[in-house]
Amino acid sequence: MRFNCLFSYTRERSPSVKDPSMKYQNVKLFQKHLEASAPHGLSRVYLIAIPDDFERKRWLDVLASLISVPDQPLFRLSAADATLSELFTEIDSPSLFAQEPVALIDELEKLSKKQAQGFIDLLARPDLTGYLIFGSRGKSPLYSAVEKRGVVFDLCEEKPWEKDKRLSEHLFDKARQAGKRLSSEALQLLLERVDKDIALLEGEVDKLICFTGSRSSIEPSDVQKIAASSRSHTLWQVAEEIVWEARFEGGLDEASFHGLLPAIRAQLQTGLKISSLAASQVSLSEIGARLPKIWPKMLEKRVSQAMKLGSNYFQKGLQLLFRIELLSRSGSSDLSVLLDWFRSSLTKTGKN
Repeated sequence: MRFNCLFSYTRERSPSVKDPSMKYQNVKLFQKHLEASAPHGLSRVYLIAIPDDFERKRWLDVLASLISVPDQPLFRLSAADATLSELFTEIDSPSLFAQEPVALIDELEKLSKKQAQGFIDLLARPDLTGYLIFGSRGKSPLYSAVEKRGVVFDLCEEKPWEKDKRLSEHLFDKARQAGKRLSSEALQLLLERVDKDIALLEGEVDKLICFTGSRSSIEPSDVQKIAASSRSHTLWQVAEEIVWEARFEGGLDEASFHGLLPAIRAQLQTGLKISSLAASQVSLSEIGARLPKIWPKMLEKRVSQAMKLGSNYFQKGLQLLFRIELLSRSGSSDLSVLLDWFRSSLTKTGKN
């Protein structure tokens, strides 16, 4: 496996800058590190160890945005999706890179022993010049190696009460940024009704912000009316199934319905962008650069689907979505029936 080829180019960075070797187990302290280090004092190696996929990937995205600059190659892979030989074959194009590449590799716990040892050997090199951003759900085979060479941000051993406090502060702040006061009683009820999953909780707060309209506070009665109890499928997954798989199982309550519409819109807008780029014969790697939050294997699948469906499918979907939003406000239509009508109408819209 060719590890050295990735890290053979020169970035405009002072050679006197040394990679900090640090470990953070507190969000605020890690945020302070990033604020103090960006853009030129960041480490070349980071490991984000967080069990929650949504939260871990958000931090990976934050790091990628801080480190990467225009025209700098950024490669995103999961250890489960590709072997390291495939990874390094893909990025082994020295003549194309004016900037040092950034490699983001998630799910390190799925690395084989041979793959892990390759990275450990690489991290031991004093002349490492590329940027490596790792993600894992727990302690990975590279944990000690990164801890010696770079920066580890680890929430794996976070105590339940510490997580509750952190989530509470985050949700209070999210509401405050929208001009709302989330009462302590409302927050407590929300935490009781919804699993302590940051993606679900943020979605519920977004719904509460919209539901309360011009009112400045969010109260327990609002949570009782609008916040859905936890579901086996997240609303995001339901939206993906409706848009990309033409599948809808029904059974949504009013709270879930109003939270689902923005997720459907986001899927349709993403599909429209992908289909437009693909129709213009933009390469898969370039589409990935324009949609960096979609992981490579999923992007490949979405590009294939979007090319079959065509841009008209997604444009019509956005028009249909606007119609059911208007109909839902009248209060005279069954919400599950509206969504099923949307799905069936959308499936009739094929590629012209």
